[in-house]
Amino acid sequence: MRYSVRMNRMGSLIAQGAEAKLVREGDVLVKERISKGYRDKELDISIRRSRTKREAKVLCRLKDEGIPAPALVDVEEFVLRMEWIEGNLLRDYLDEVGEDEAMRLFKEVGVLVGRLHDLNIVHGDLTTSNLILRKGVVHLLDFGLSVFSCKVEDKAVDLHLFRQALESRHSLLFEKGFQSFLFGYRVKDRDSVLERLEKVEGRGRNKSKG
Repeated sequence: MRYSVRMNRMGSLIAQGAEAKLVREGDVLVKERISKGYRDKELDISIRRSRTKREAKVLCRLKDEGIPAPALVDVEEFVLRMEWIEGNLLRDYLDEVGEDEAMRLFKEVGVLVGRLHDLNIVHGDLTTSNLILRKGVVHLLDFGLSVFSCKVEDKAVDLHLFRQALESRHSLLFEKGFQSFLFGYRVKDRDSVLERLEKVEGRGRNKSKG
């Protein structure tokens, strides 16, 4: 999910995207899903409520499994309150470190995403903007597009989107970086996911040729 960053003061709006606005209140990040005027009112309420509940459920599951991500503080109808994580976004940090450290981090991300997929949770927006390094540990951020899914296709698309994000933002690192990521990605159905990934990327290449 894309956000435009505004301010970074306590209790102020720090970012707003198409789906939600983010406000920091001390050590808490408040995420409120925005009403869409073009949608039917009842449908809009239903979508925002269900997505908020699903994201809260994902965060609770991750905490139970010990996967590094923001801890859920509270949830209301359209509002999530979660732990504010102070650290370095991987998007920026990768520009500052050497290749060996970058490859180590990509492998760590692969391990993390593998754990996520083994829980049948698909992130939906895997980018280095949604990964943050705190005290040497990579944490996952922003589960607004996440879904519970055991489908190999959904997991393969998750990897495909991450590969595209690397190519776009980290062009000098993305080939070796994605291989390091895959080295760490050890899910139960790994062979099936990687086989489907080849098909997903093949569809993308054929579409671009057309």
